[in-house]
Amino acid sequence: MRMHASKSTKRKNPSRQTAASELDAILESKVFRALCEPVRVEILRVLTLVGRSDIAAIAAQMPQDRSVISRHLAQLHHAGFVRREKIGRNVFFEMDGPAVVEQLEGIVARFRALVPVCCPGK
Repeated sequence: MRMHASKSTKRKNPSRQTAASELDAILESKVFRALCEPVRVEILRVLTLVGRSDIAAIAAQMPQDRSVISRHLAQLHHAGFVRREKIGRNVFFEMDGPAVVEQLEGIVARFRALVPVCCPGK
């Protein structure tokens, strides 16, 4: 029979508390906040299909207003998912694949470091 530690015992374990805090930081990161919105995921899909595009071209593929798309693109840029380039009055966006891979690998590395503390295998 497996015995479970009481809540008070878990609270006293500083390595588990540190792991929980790190997990919170990972899940609250700009990467996950950017991906938790279905519209932003759809924008990434559109950019994957059509490549480098301005807001008008992206908005033409979406049911939302251009201003809404613009705000979502700003969030994606802040999270490092897209690059933007201003040419004259137009701003062009495209996926930043290498930056996305680097961020996701960083998240995996951070979580991998937590596994021995929070949730080891059998």
